[in-house]
Amino acid sequence: MSLEQKIMYGFSDIHVAKLTGEAYATPVAIEGGKSVEAELSFEHTPFYADNREVARIGGFAGGEGTLGVLSLTSTEQNLLFGHTKIGENGHLVKSNDVAPTVALMFSREKLDGSKQGYCLYNVKFKPTSISATTMEEGKVEEEPMELEFTIGETSDRKIYYVDKVTPTFFDKVPVNPAVQASMESK
Repeated sequence: MSLEQKIMYGFSDIHVAKLTGEAYATPVAIEGGKSVEAELSFEHTPFYADNREVARIGGFAGGEGTLGVLSLTSTEQNLLFGHTKIGENGHLVKSNDVAPTVALMFSREKLDGSKQGYCLYNVKFKPTSISATTMEEGKVEEEPMELEFTIGETSDRKIYYVDKVTPTFFDKVPVNPAVQASMESK
């Protein structure tokens, strides 16, 4: 693989799939993606005996991140935060809203023209704050939304999955990618 094939840039194809029970719904596209950042935390505890470290136990301790978007429709607000959709364009925010667990999928472009796809499992978004800025001297400033989220692991300890984007990559959440890949290679 040449170094040019490793160069990645851009961010697109945001999709979110709601987890219901043990299954993810069909991913839904969220347009207007600006950026994504995800930081994973791993903690380890060393055990000592005979004046030396004899074992290290630990693992994934959760993660958090931000998703930058232009804005959200009321349907997207409902999907990400559990708000109630009212009419065609409205939504109601209540104190007892519960954000659903979702899979967050997106892609990055590579210099060779292909795309690298990502799927973060067990993501929960935090409701957004409200902010607005007046126009000054007729100048319009972009005011993207920064959506904070946490990352958990699945019951079988999956955190995220990365693969080349195919025409079907965003059709469903890859819940068992190893089995799927072996079936596709036959």
